[in-house]
Amino acid sequence: MTSRPSGPSALAVALALLTGRALTGGEIAVRLRRRGFDQERVAETCARLIELGCLDDRRTAAAWAESATRVRGLGPRRVREGLVRRRLPREIVEEVTAETFAAGEELRLARESLVRWERARGPAGDAGRRRAAYAHLRRRGFSSSAARAALFNRPEIE
Repeated sequence: MTSRPSGPSALAVALALLTGRALTGGEIAVRLRRRGFDQERVAETCARLIELGCLDDRRTAAAWAESATRVRGLGPRRVREGLVRRRLPREIVEEVTAETFAAGEELRLARESLVRWERARGPAGDAGRRRAAYAHLRRRGFSSSAARAALFNRPEIE
């Protein structure tokens, strides 16, 4: 397939796409390909966007991970999955996930998620409620050790 001869340039289309929200290089590439631009044009456009400072996969990944943990209460597994879906390179995914969940952050965020769950559904006082809270934390992407620690090693219990 050759580059589209008429209509807006790949750069113009990419800039228009970036006005809606921050996209990754992989997301821009997919959207440009869907609009009929060839691989060479897509690569040139992405390189130009990087030069202009409009495209920064690392910055976009860090912002998305921050939002996913603080607003949506996601744990490391779900953050990693979300970054992969955003078509980011594996090294950026691992780097950003490691930084987001550095020493003790997973437990702190699991506790925050548990507090939100308890506000909505009541305390996890008995065994059945603890199982439900544990399942919630696991679905949110927290490790089993962080979910258990959030439930059983609570500051107010100590």
